[in-house]
Amino acid sequence: MTNLLSLGQTLEAIAGCSNDREVWDRYGWVYATDGDERDAVFWLSDHDAEHDDARVEAFAAQHALSTYLEAATFADVLEVQKRQHPLSTLDDYAQALAYYSEYDAFAQVAGIDEALDQASVEDQQAARVRGVGPGIFATFDLALVQCPASMVKDAARIVAAVLDVPVGQALAWCRALPMDLGRDLERMRAAAIAAPFQAAGIALEIRGYRAFPWMDTPTLA
Repeated sequence: MTNLLSLGQTLEAIAGCSNDREVWDRYGWVYATDGDERDAVFWLSDHDAEHDDARVEAFAAQHALSTYLEAATFADVLEVQKRQHPLSTLDDYAQALAYYSEYDAFAQVAGIDEALDQASVEDQQAARVRGVGPGIFATFDLALVQCPASMVKDAARIVAAVLDVPVGQALAWCRALPMDLGRDLERMRAAAIAAPFQAAGIALEIRGYRAFPWMDTPTLA
């Protein structure tokens, strides 16, 4: 059985996935003790674990846990809150989860245009400046800023392969650096792009964006 978690640790476990699909593949249900979400104890069951599995029932009973939300739904609540208020605090997420748990509906952040259902451009930019990405998973910006002249052709071949463009176009880009290789990339996509450059000894500028303000800046290492 996995460890018991605080609310913050549960959010970070979800954010530790690369995308929604990985949340689905990794986790089945979020269990929790009764009471205020900020003080509750949580547990993430494996995707294949069934409620009536004797081990699951015994573990839940031992720790006074009951089903709270499906893990995918839990992630959706976090995503909606993040989209409306990018710099949400742990208390903000606790309130959003409590609202959904009670009303089976997403909470609406005050001042948000319901038609757009997202924060203002200014708020999104403010979060980005603080190193907080657009979603609830780590994202990465990759750029080729400089390249030794002796390796420009090698770099161009890699660029052509990872971005699926003609080598001639890639060569022109590599002769006119800097160039973006991708923005707000999921971890797996960013790693796939970075790997051949690293293998060739060509350095990239990589900037990671964290899911939540209190987390450390993510890296591809």
